[in-house]
Order: sequence, then C-alpha cells, then structure tokens
Amino acid sequence: MIKSQDHQIKTILKRTGQVSLIILIVSVFGLLIHGSNSWCNYIELFNVVNIKTTGNRILSDQDIFQIANVRIDTSINSINLSEIQDRLEKNPFIKAAAVSREFPNILNILISERVPICYINHSNLFLVDAEGIILPLPGQPLGVNLPVISGFGHDSLSYFPGYYVPNKHVLDIVNIIHSTLLSTPDLYSEISEIHCWKDGSCILYTIKSGTPIFLGTRDLSDQLNILAHFQNRLQGKRNLSDYQYLDLRWAKQIVAKERRS
Repeated sequence: MIKSQDHQIKTILKRTGQVSLIILIVSVFGLLIHGSNSWCNYIELFNVVNIKTTGNRILSDQDIFQIANVRIDTSINSINLSEIQDRLEKNPFIKAAAVSREFPNILNILISERVPICYINHSNLFLVDAEGIILPLPGQPLGVNLPVISGFGHDSLSYFPGYYVPNKHVLDIVNIIHSTLLSTPDLYSEISEIHCWKDGSCILYTIKSGTPIFLGTRDLSDQLNILAHFQNRLQGKRNLSDYQYLDLRWAKQIVAKERRS
C-alpha cells in the first residue's frame, strides 16, 4: 500500500517536473523572441527602407507614396495596413488596394486602377471608366486618344470624381462606347468626339481630319453598329476620315461624300 502511494507521488512529481520544464522552455523562447525584436527595433532593422508599388500605370509611384503617407524610417511593425488601404481606396483612380509587409523592412502596395475609356466635357473636362465612375484628369498625360462626350453642359447636374455619372443619357453613351471598345475596337479608335444636342440627335467626329458623321436621333448603339459594318466593308482600303462627311440619318442607307483630291 505504501509502495503504491510512493509510486503515485513519484509519478506526479515527474509529470509536474515535465510540465515545469515545458513552461520554462516556452518562457525562455518567448523571452528570446521578445529580446530579439527589441534588439532589432533598437538597431532599426524593422524600419521601412523601401515601398514597392505594383499595378499603377496612371498614378505615379510618387502619387501612391503621397496617398499612403508612410515615412521611410517608420517601424514596419507599427504600420496600420488597413488605414493605408483605406486612404488609397479613397482616391478615385484606385479601384482596390492591398498592402502587406515584407520583413524585415519592405512595404508592398498592390494597386488595381480604374481605366478611363472616354472624356466627358461638362462644366469641366472629366474622365470616366467603363463602370461610369467619374475620374479627375491625372497629373501626367495618359498617352492615348480617348473619345469625348459633349453637349451636356446645360444639364445643371453636378459631376464629382469618385461618383457615378449623374446623367442617365450620358451614362448610356458611356456604356455604348464601352461596348464599341470591346466589340469593334477599330471603330472605337476612330472616334474623336460624340456630340449630342437637346433634341437627342448626335454627331460623331473622327480623330483624323475631323470627319463629321451624322447619326441623327436613331438608337446610338444601332447607328454605331451600322458604321462599324460600313468601316469593315472598306477592308482597310479607305478610312472613315477619307470622306468629307458621312450621313446615317436615313434608314437603310449611308450617304457618303468623298473628299476632293
């Protein structure tokens, strides 16, 4: 009986010793990690030395740095990634942003930008993307020619960057331009301006030579499809700009006047 009790006591003591040893090892390991972090912070190993940006084409790296507002000598552990992401996504050009740490001292910023597809000439000149979000003019040239939607300066609506186009008619034209970009990019690249009057009639001007193409009051999407079909029939031998004007206001026909040589 006494031997059994002695065995149980020894077993308990042995297990207690094992648990104490594990706790001691974990504590020492934790102290080592804490000490290492403290030492690294002391020698500034975790201070940000580089901010890498990816995905930005319209906004410059300097634009991203300014919006992120992160000092190079800031400890990477003290940076609030969510706050930086929120600041970035408040910019109209930034559709989404992801911010991450790359230890020991690099901050990565991944950007998904809104891509403008046309201009809107209202009280001021704005850009707009495929979703109808209004964008301000960037600090540097885009390097591409984009169509201009004009004729709506009288609508008295307010156009704010970061918000949807408030005029439904203008938004419909944006959607049609986007469809043209996707389905008939050759025609899209020819469009300099689409101007609409109060009576609903529209006229298109080509980039080269500014050839006027009268579209009338018929459905704009249908008229552009007819124009794209006509452009395709030219088979590259001629361009829309080779004509003095084109008139699509009549049903089932295109009136074309050639330029004089």
